[in-house]
Amino acid sequence: MSLGCHCLYDGGSTHGASSRSNLVDIVALHDVYEDPFEAWTDPESGINWLRDLLPKHVQVGRVVSYGYDSTARSFFGNDAPENIQRMAESLVQELRANRQFAGTLRRPIIFICHGLGGVLLKKSLIYSSTRTAPKVVHLWDQFVSTFAILFFGTPHGKTTASNWLALEKQSHQSQLATSYTLAHGPTSVRENNQLVQSISSDFMPLIKQFHMFFFWEALPTSFKGRSVFIVDSESAVPKLDNTEAAAIYATHFRMVKFSSRESSDYCTVIAALTNYCEKAPEIISHRWGQAETALQQLRASEAWELGGYGFDVHLREPFRHQNIAVYYHFYPPQDITPTFVGRRDKIEVVYTALFPTDQFESCPKRNTFVIFGMGGSGKTQFCSKFAYDYRHKYGRPRSYAESELLTGLRYTAVFTIYAATKETAADSFCRIGKLAGLEPTENAGRHFLSQLTGPWLLIIDNADDPKLELADLYPSGYAAHILVTTRIADFRQQGTLGFLELGGLNEEEALQLLLTKADIPRPWDPSTREAGGLITKALGYLALALIQAGNCIYRRICDLGEYLSLHSATRSTLQQRKSSAAHQVDEDDIFKVVYSAFDVSLEFLLNQRSIKGQDASDLLKIFSFFHFEHIPVQIFSKAFQNRIQGLESISTHRIHSRLVNTVLKRLEPPKMLPEFLKTKGGGLDKYRINRAIAELARLSLVSFDGKYISLHPLVHAWARDNLSNRERDVWVSIALNTLMASISLPMDGTGEDDGDFYRDVLPHLEVCLHEHGDPVSESIKTLGTSYFRFTHFLQPTKMMIIRDQVQNAAKCGWIFSQRGLFEKASIQLQTVKEVLTQTLGEENEKTMTAMLGLAAVYWGLGRLEEAITLQRAVVDTRYRILGPMNEQTLQAMDHLGKSYWLHGLYREALELQKVTAERMRSTIKPDHPNYPHVLAAMDNYGVTLGAWRRYEESLKVHREVLEARKNTLGETHLDTLTTKANFAMALLDLGHVDEARRHMKDVYEERQRQLGKEHPWTLWALCYLAKVYIENGELNAAEDILIWGIAAGVRSLTETHLGVLMGRGELGRVYARQGRLDEAEKLTLETMNLIEKSRGIAHPDCVYVLLKLVQLSGELDSPREKVSIEFNPREARRTGD
Repeated sequence: MSLGCHCLYDGGSTHGASSRSNLVDIVALHDVYEDPFEAWTDPESGINWLRDLLPKHVQVGRVVSYGYDSTARSFFGNDAPENIQRMAESLVQELRANRQFAGTLRRPIIFICHGLGGVLLKKSLIYSSTRTAPKVVHLWDQFVSTFAILFFGTPHGKTTASNWLALEKQSHQSQLATSYTLAHGPTSVRENNQLVQSISSDFMPLIKQFHMFFFWEALPTSFKGRSVFIVDSESAVPKLDNTEAAAIYATHFRMVKFSSRESSDYCTVIAALTNYCEKAPEIISHRWGQAETALQQLRASEAWELGGYGFDVHLREPFRHQNIAVYYHFYPPQDITPTFVGRRDKIEVVYTALFPTDQFESCPKRNTFVIFGMGGSGKTQFCSKFAYDYRHKYGRPRSYAESELLTGLRYTAVFTIYAATKETAADSFCRIGKLAGLEPTENAGRHFLSQLTGPWLLIIDNADDPKLELADLYPSGYAAHILVTTRIADFRQQGTLGFLELGGLNEEEALQLLLTKADIPRPWDPSTREAGGLITKALGYLALALIQAGNCIYRRICDLGEYLSLHSATRSTLQQRKSSAAHQVDEDDIFKVVYSAFDVSLEFLLNQRSIKGQDASDLLKIFSFFHFEHIPVQIFSKAFQNRIQGLESISTHRIHSRLVNTVLKRLEPPKMLPEFLKTKGGGLDKYRINRAIAELARLSLVSFDGKYISLHPLVHAWARDNLSNRERDVWVSIALNTLMASISLPMDGTGEDDGDFYRDVLPHLEVCLHEHGDPVSESIKTLGTSYFRFTHFLQPTKMMIIRDQVQNAAKCGWIFSQRGLFEKASIQLQTVKEVLTQTLGEENEKTMTAMLGLAAVYWGLGRLEEAITLQRAVVDTRYRILGPMNEQTLQAMDHLGKSYWLHGLYREALELQKVTAERMRSTIKPDHPNYPHVLAAMDNYGVTLGAWRRYEESLKVHREVLEARKNTLGETHLDTLTTKANFAMALLDLGHVDEARRHMKDVYEERQRQLGKEHPWTLWALCYLAKVYIENGELNAAEDILIWGIAAGVRSLTETHLGVLMGRGELGRVYARQGRLDEAEKLTLETMNLIEKSRGIAHPDCVYVLLKLVQLSGELDSPREKVSIEFNPREARRTGD
């Protein structure tokens, strides 16, 4: 194996002195079990792309390949930390020496890393970043000079050591693998990957220093009958802002072996390198100037002996500068494409309008600028480019180059509202709320924006509805610049700072975009320019249409000279179909120009007459009924897995059951699903989805980062407009059914990541339901009970349709409830309950399960009387049919007892929960699968004991349940957190304030992490934590979190919700203990009125608040009113004398 630096190409001597100053060094690090030459060489052609191809297409100074000890033991062995540190230090030393002898010190570096070579690079950059002391400052060169990194299949998160060992065994170094295994044995390589993840964590403070492009392997590697991804996309592409990602359609071993410039993957890599090489010299030159100044200041302050700092160190108070903001939000409408050309003059127009004095000036008015023009003219990409170029203006008031230099921007806030419809605008505010760590609700997003005080930018994109009230989307704060993109010329009057009409590109810009996207190499001869000019003119110089046309030429759908003929023929073929489309568009605008360019790509897909092409077309139709952004690919993988599991469960039934299922299968109507979810099979069907997405990405119809799929809003609209009315009805149902197929109801089992998955699918579910309507059709809702009885026997197929619709409604209700959207959940589950009652009867087990689910949602809404009515009905029915000792009866009794407690019926709660807990413990043993229900019943019983002031008993019960749940579910499971909160309250009741504070703080922080800051259960924990703060004398801390929590509760719930009322009551206690008796009395009186309004004067909570009000009145010198309570059998009311 060759170790150290090896120069594959040196082009410095071929360039003049002026050109040499603009060159870049490319440094490559191979993966394990490879060497610095063969790692980058195609085995069939013998082409080493770093040596033979790259210098022909990118102007570089040198290409260097670095070799190191590439065995798994180096990264996963017991001595891995020492080995990686040793190799990282060697890399820094050897690369510095190599560059010194070549005379290229301070030249920009772009690293290309494969697999674990990327882990080694990160460790070396961490090491180099600390080399600032006088004797080792020369080793700082690598850190300061590095501009960009391309990671190919590098694990940044979890990885599996056994996969790397398997890769070793099938590699060309099999002899090495054998000797290694014999020498060290299997125990010298450990399966955990904590070291890899630790290095990634240590690297995080440096990430803003570099441009980064993450590539993941799109094809699995085969090992003796099994296929695995050596590094899956989730690990290969971390969730980082302002980075790029793309798939390489090869296995892990082959993903860095290119043999031709015709390769689409190679072109993607070269495009990125070209972009980085153009930007790097100016930025790195300025960076070195800043670095030298920083070093001089450090020396002058006599702090240099300490060493080890990043570029954003402040010399007076390192890491504690008063002006540093704690967040960085950069969310423009789109990522900037490498092919963006022109518009510089127009960008300057916008800049001059927003920054007339070259400084941000906060004014007591909204500063808006409107950009209008026809669809496809590039308005969205234009705003994204503006935001990217001037993001430093919405952060620290420094230069662009310095913003690129420094490892951590102090403050950047750029947000986007997608204003195509009210629904997309509301969803945008929800996403902003989520980004801010709040609950993903519209009110939360608006609240967060209203609190921003520094300079920030809001882009309102695609405001194309003339009925839209733009002012409704403006934030209430005054420190924002607002850019509006629209096709409505009348909206230009909304621009307080001006407006700009954005038409097509100029001729030269349009030609450059087309030919660059088509990958036609320079120089362009006259015939090429002439043919390109005809295309740009025919497409109206519109950027989106030109990108689509260029991509068709690049994909060899046609050549440059044939495009116009193909375009014309395609438009004629599809013209008739367009006339019946669901949505007619302006012939002179989108339809004639941009849509027709998309049609060429669609026709290419359909003409392939392949499974891949048909799947891609089907996916596009499904996407058109989701939100156009961040569609999780998990929707399809989970749907596929659930379908397979359903088929497997049927095959394992007994013969009699299988015969019944066969008969039912014949009666069942065809599933409205895409073909790739209908086909039976194993891994092949799964990869059909991946190949279809890849095909759409290659045609530039979607973008895909390995986890999420996004569409340009115009592509999204075109995909839907392309459907006739009848097709639209069909495909919106297919889209909803596909989404529902990915959801598992709780009785079906849910995975650990389902909470995050439900959060991701929520906006797509809401868009789909908006287009489809409720899952249960209105015609079914209005059918009577007698009709359903006859339908069972006379129309079994229709009953199956009803069954599927009801199941979909149940899934919708389940998702809404999991995300804390209880109102929406109640609507769906109420429908489920009513239809099941009519079809199956109230005593059917499925009906009773639906009733309990609806009651749980009512419980969350604070509609406890309705919840109790449903739960009591289920208890009575199960008690009569199943018996008092039946597990299902006892579970229903537990739910009812919990509602009794929350509703203040403490006597009924105690009697019922005591019986329930005792019966459950006697019939269900700890090793029984349903034992978690026993723990839940005990936990609820412990809460009610606390309400009766039996604190010691309560604490004992909660301690027992907590230990059991920690052992079986883990410390951070939501059920464990519920018990821990109850345990903390029991400790507080007994005066153990410090211990209660520790536990309750853990619960609050963990619920914030898992559920979000404004989820109802997080706010419940906040209220409990405030109670602890009050008892601990931390009144200011309690006041702060309660004021915030009450406002959040009103935003997410209502002012009369029980949790909000609890918070108001605790805030009144804070005011009273602070001696602010007038404020306490006023707040308590308001709270009492709200409780009386929502729960009734006879409710114990209202009586308790009345008591507190009387006590407060007694504390004041002149009580304002005397309060008495008058009860009679029919009503209870408050009277004032």
